[in-house]
This record gives sequence, C-alpha cells and structure tokens, in this order.
Amino acid sequence: MLGPNIDYYLPSVPSGPVTIEILDSSGALVNSYNSDAPAGGGRGGRGRGTGAAAAEPDDPDAAPAFGRGRGGPPPRVTKLEGMNRFVWDVRHQSGIVAPPGAYQARLKTGVIVLTQPFTVLIDPNVASDGVTLADVKEQFDHNLRMRQLVTDAGQLATRVRDLQAKLRGSSADADKTNQTEAVDAIAGRLFSDPVRYGKPGLQTHITYLAGMTTGADQKIGRDAVERYTTLRKQLDDMRAELDRIQSSSGR
Repeated sequence: MLGPNIDYYLPSVPSGPVTIEILDSSGALVNSYNSDAPAGGGRGGRGRGTGAAAAEPDDPDAAPAFGRGRGGPPPRVTKLEGMNRFVWDVRHQSGIVAPPGAYQARLKTGVIVLTQPFTVLIDPNVASDGVTLADVKEQFDHNLRMRQLVTDAGQLATRVRDLQAKLRGSSADADKTNQTEAVDAIAGRLFSDPVRYGKPGLQTHITYLAGMTTGADQKIGRDAVERYTTLRKQLDDMRAELDRIQSSSGR
C-alpha cells in the first residue's frame, strides 16, 4: 500500500524534534512519529515499543507482524532545512493497517502546530470485488481485538512458565503437588494440546487465527468473529483458573 505524502517546509533545522501525529476524524491518535526516534525501530511509529515487529523473531510469545507490507522500519520524520517529505505507511500504532477514511496530519515543531486533513481511499481493486468501507472497518476492529488477544495470550504464557518454575523450586508437599499438576494442565492446554486446524495449543491457535485476517482488505467471515468469541472465553477462563491457583498458593 502506498501511503499519503505529507510535505512540509522548514526554514532552518530546528533545535528540537519534529513530530507528526496521525489523527482520525474524531481527533483520536492513530499513530505518532518523531524525528528523534532511533532508526530501524519496530512497525509502530514510536520505535520498538509499539509495533508487532518489535518482538524478537524467535520469541514464542511474540505477536505476529500484522497486515500488508509486514516487516521493515517505520516511516521516518526528517528535519532538514528546506522541503521534507513524510510518507505514512497507513499503520495504526498497534501495527495493524488502518482502514480507509478521514484522517488528519498534525505537525509539531517548537511552538508551531499545523494540522491538515486528508482522506485514505479504499483500494479500487478491493472495491471492485464487492468489499465495502464498512467491511474494511469491521475487519480493522476485528484485527484490533485479535491483536489484544495475542498480547493477552503471551502475558498468560509468561505467568504460567514463571509459576511452573516457582513451584518446581519450592519444597514438595501435597498442596504444592496439586498446584503443580493444575498449572501443568493449564500449560498443556495453552501450549501443546491440539486445537482446530491442527494447531497445537491455544496460544499458537490464537496467533494463527490473528494472521488469517490481516493479509489483505476483506470481508470478515462469521466463523472468524465467532471463533474470536470462543477463544476469548477460553483464554479468560484459563487466566481466572491461574488466578485461583496463585491465590491458593499464598501469592
């Protein structure tokens, strides 16, 4: 996807950073980019902290790189004397491709704040296939929910592994044995037990499902929406079960 060009003129090199913020039609922040951010950061505009690609590629808990054109550094804000050009990659700060619609570009340098509206249009090839703006917006909302589900699954995975290590390092008694068995059972469901599509473990299945709807603009199938609801409940039930185990262990 080719993003919109944002051209700006600087009469001299500013002493402070130049910031470009992308806002939606209501003024809510979509993404933010700063000339002082280190080069080669993650997909999100603030460097390695926001994009899905910020995780190490071999990290089993890493979220997938979401959407088209995955990989690569975020667009750069320059602050050269004279004309500068920033090309937005149409990425939400979550790393997901933002949907077509009305946006605003807000440039800040020193005390100067300039805002310019612009519109991202739907790909005509996508529209010719019968995909509507409402379809793409629904896809974006679904992908945001899936992105959060992937993050939550990774956090639960870390908690499970930490608790397994803690229980293994503690003195054995009947209560500890029962707790260890209960945590191991959660770990099995989260990491290794078969789920749909031949994917082992709920965490891997969540990541797989999240990647199914981010490759191109499309109408989301009802199965994907219903599957999200099922996976959300399963993960929340696991988290509640782990909370009870940790509470009974005195934490």
